[in-house]
Amino acid sequence: MMFEIPAYVQAWLYYLLAAIGCLIIFWRVTYRIKWRRTRRLLRLSVAVILLTPVNIVTTGSWLAPAFLVAAYDFVLGENELAAKAALLLTIAFILMVGVVLLESVLRRLLGMERAR
Repeated sequence: MMFEIPAYVQAWLYYLLAAIGCLIIFWRVTYRIKWRRTRRLLRLSVAVILLTPVNIVTTGSWLAPAFLVAAYDFVLGENELAAKAALLLTIAFILMVGVVLLESVLRRLLGMERAR
């Protein structure tokens, strides 16, 4: 019994596998950075860039990676959708920085600082 996977879902599966592969490689590349907070912010920034989707159609639920939509629509002159994708990426970055700061404060308050 074979399952028929729509092309949209198949494209997203390929993209997510490639994004996870890129994240694993970037994780290994940043392994030697001595400053833990810098290393964590770099890793999470790449994760936010690769994994933040944006809705590209107003009537349906067609998603695409926000950085690709922003770049593509900026080049084509579609500033409205490019601004929407850039705003969504900015919000994701702000949330990511907030979570990292909250985690850092909680670590210090609970005395869970690690050497590495």
